[in-house]
Amino acid sequence: MIRKSIFFIILFTACLRITHAQTGFVNDLDTLLEWKKGYLDIHHFHTGRGNSAFFILPDGTTMMIDAGEMGGSFGTGQTLHISPAYPDESRTAAGWISSYVKQLIPKGKKPKIDYALITHFHADHYGSITAASKTSAKGEYKLSGITAIAEEIPVGYLIDRNYPLYNFPVDLRKYYKADATFLNYLAFVDYQRRHNHILVDSLHTGATDQIRLLNQPDLYPSFQILGIKSGPMLWDSKKGRNIQLLHADKLLEKGSFNENPLSLAIKLSYGDFDYFTGGDNTGLSNYETPEWFDVETPMGETVDKVDVTTFNHHGNRDAMNENFLKKLSPRVLVQQSWCSDHPGQELAYRLGSEKLYAGPRDVFATYIHPETKITYGSWFVNAYASTEGHVMIRVYPGGREYIVVILQTIGGVLTPKKVYGPYRS
Repeated sequence: MIRKSIFFIILFTACLRITHAQTGFVNDLDTLLEWKKGYLDIHHFHTGRGNSAFFILPDGTTMMIDAGEMGGSFGTGQTLHISPAYPDESRTAAGWISSYVKQLIPKGKKPKIDYALITHFHADHYGSITAASKTSAKGEYKLSGITAIAEEIPVGYLIDRNYPLYNFPVDLRKYYKADATFLNYLAFVDYQRRHNHILVDSLHTGATDQIRLLNQPDLYPSFQILGIKSGPMLWDSKKGRNIQLLHADKLLEKGSFNENPLSLAIKLSYGDFDYFTGGDNTGLSNYETPEWFDVETPMGETVDKVDVTTFNHHGNRDAMNENFLKKLSPRVLVQQSWCSDHPGQELAYRLGSEKLYAGPRDVFATYIHPETKITYGSWFVNAYASTEGHVMIRVYPGGREYIVVILQTIGGVLTPKKVYGPYRS
């Protein structure tokens, strides 16, 4: 039996073929992070407290997707471990994110987030209000996640899954009446609209003109961001119309509902380069979960092949199903992770399966727990190109070529550690 197990592990590792791109230490540390016209830079930040990604688009337009800031533990009785705060707790997660954005903004430009997307209403994606949360100096709301970042860096256009009604699958104002974080978010939205005149909306599925280049769009005609999914609605590219995937009565069968399958999703395209990100959308459908819980399969049909994708739901066992991976066939995968059960072991096996799609693929995680590595074993660790750090994607002008850069924070400064690529789109 032991010999058979060893043989299986060796065979699986041989079939894995998650081939790491050519790597090398960066020599010119001062200029690698400098954005130039025509570049598309995507920064997946590692804070240990949730998801946050910052984009500098080819004409300098900026976008943030999520601003997670959860607590450092699950509380009494929980055995799962949350990642240590990175780089440390001298600042909050929002404080570090704000600092990074200021470092990355092109020289001569004032820091601003033109578009801020909140994929869904969970602490690891938009913040968490506690008794210790500070009150804004600008409005009657407290600071955490997106509200704290907007305190330091102005936001132009805020997009979430259900503005302005907040009524799916129920009246969220009533459903979350004891949720200090959601009520605080509503107060923040109201203040920002009335006093700073920011635009607020839900994501328009099927639209390419909602999130667009604001500075020199005519120079980059091949660039677009397509709204794929928002709450229950999905853009069906084959039918050329929006369809409703999720229905309130199904979501509320047990009296409560799960936010994750209601997450936003977008597809970004720049020339031949395609990128997908979809919050905590789910893909599990088996004896434990109803068929509708799998939103990944129909979503994958619309998204189709991409060069880079983030993991849905941090790579939990209810996400990144076979149909979705096969349809997207990504060359590079980015795992935004913070918990000791990220990823599910089943997903780790799926990532390396050439039965799903052929060819090499490189996987980068913001953080993999030591306990996870020990539990799964060396085959799992070897399947990753990198298991800790900020993950930057740089797409060169025209979208034909891109690299992946792993960054670390040294003395509060984003610092390149290793480069992977170049990859061809």
